Amino acid sequence: MNRHDDAKDQDHGWVDPAGSGLLAQTLGAMADGVDPASPTGPAAAIPAMSRRVRLRRGAKLGGLGGGALALAAVVALGATQLAPPDDGEVLPGSPASGSPTSAPAFQVRDGYQPPWLEWSDLTCGMPVADLETTAQGWSVTPAGDIYTRTDDLDDERSRSWGMATAFQDGKGTLDVAPVLVWSQDGVVLDLGPNVFDEWTGQDELPVPLVGTGASSVAALGTSMSTCVPGREYGDLQHKTPLPEGDYEVRVVAFPRIDGQWATTVSDPVQVRLDADGAHSPGEPRAAEPAVEFPDPVEGQVSRFELDRTTDLVTAEMTQLDYSSDTPMRVMGGCASSDPEDLLPIELVLPSTGEVIAASQITCDGYEAGSAVGALSENRSGETIDIRLPDVPDGVSRLWVSLEPETPVAGDTGPECSATGYDPVFQGEGPSREAATATAGDIMVAALECDVDGLVDLANASGTELMPDDETPEQTFALPESGVQHYRTLVTLLASTSRAYGTGPDGNETIVQPRVATEEFADSDEAWDEVVAVGLLTAEEAAAQRADGTYLGPRIGIAAADGTWRYYVAGQ
Repeated sequence: MNRHDDAKDQDHGWVDPAGSGLLAQTLGAMADGVDPASPTGPAAAIPAMSRRVRLRRGAKLGGLGGGALALAAVVALGATQLAPPDDGEVLPGSPASGSPTSAPAFQVRDGYQPPWLEWSDLTCGMPVADLETTAQGWSVTPAGDIYTRTDDLDDERSRSWGMATAFQDGKGTLDVAPVLVWSQDGVVLDLGPNVFDEWTGQDELPVPLVGTGASSVAALGTSMSTCVPGREYGDLQHKTPLPEGDYEVRVVAFPRIDGQWATTVSDPVQVRLDADGAHSPGEPRAAEPAVEFPDPVEGQVSRFELDRTTDLVTAEMTQLDYSSDTPMRVMGGCASSDPEDLLPIELVLPSTGEVIAASQITCDGYEAGSAVGALSENRSGETIDIRLPDVPDGVSRLWVSLEPETPVAGDTGPECSATGYDPVFQGEGPSREAATATAGDIMVAALECDVDGLVDLANASGTELMPDDETPEQTFALPESGVQHYRTLVTLLASTSRAYGTGPDGNETIVQPRVATEEFADSDEAWDEVVAVGLLTAEEAAAQRADGTYLGPRIGIAAADGTWRYYVAGQ
């Protein structure tokens, strides 16, 4: 037995921090038999609480104009790319007035038709007035801002575009992705990529990387104009990028009706193209709370950044590395006019569209995230997209990173062990209202890496701490040195079972884990539990059980008045 079950019957006097009441209710519901994974259980409650996690990671403030732009390709036209093909009239095209920079002359072959569109009336240099819907009953509408997808892999960098679209179905089916058609001064300068090349009739339509919550299909585009087929490239190779400037962009989709392809064309939207990517116009949103875009970390696989704080919306998903067997985590920061907004996050295989992991963060301006483990099973060497299926309207700025769970090579990583930690709720055993409320207070403070909150709780209760010669200020100081107190507290309260220890009649100590009590000192299940949740290794558990005493970390809370009596380890 341990010596930590003597009562300290002070009133803890703590005022619940935001969210602890919700957690206390869910913990109490668990004690009454509620399934932890149910829609109203603790697993659902935790993501809704703000996690005020502070990372010691280098960061730069302000839009995509800082270090993040080192990830973006600069669209530049070389002289060797500007030579026009031999045949066909050449149409000049240049950035519209008001463009941020000038570009060399851009030349489109008038009347040229990419081979995959030979069935249609679509040609390069055609007037936009001739872009007509031929699919009876069909219509298409842009349903979101344009976004940039940057591949920065194998010392090569390429870009493509995407946009969420909505459809009104008519006769027939939509079997291939819609495309983005670019024009300037009423003339078509790009007819979009070849979406027919590997068409089988069984393909899933692509889902946009930035969604609005409704069902939508991604319209696809490429930075290289399909209206400039160079002599040295052939008709299916296009190496000349659209120059910087202001464009009209239309979505063109290709329904298949009675075995024949047809077209449906959207109204135009304005798009600015510059060295930072493609941008939709937007109303600037207040950057409050402020979200900083951190510098990239080593081992980062992919990254998403969205900025709505200027009159041009910037959204970019960047591929930086391939998947491996390294355990990964999703980290991010999101700011919204409603700090209770939740940002759902999906990790997607581009090759199949399969969602291989999901997470979410709260848009309260604080950095948060969760571990997703190794993602390489049958997928090693593939890229992984970050998809945001429903970005709340009030969001002003956000970033999401898929990166190693354990920081590598120079990244100091989080100063708090509870950063990104999603506990497994599986504890059972006795529960009393006051004790449950205190457990909720402690867990919220630990999950939020709230030094002051834990110190105040411990001081108010006169909590005995490990080691016993430290003050609460020393025990819960950040960054942690050695013992991971924040993660350990969450694990004890969320993932281990409870039992009554000693104490005054009616105000006994509720102890976690239960193996620390006399009743469960020789319980196989109780010893297995502390190994399963990581409080002890199997070897440590075997040695301590042989000696007859659990010496791992444990916590005790008074059942009747909620006094936090101890958080200790050892004898």
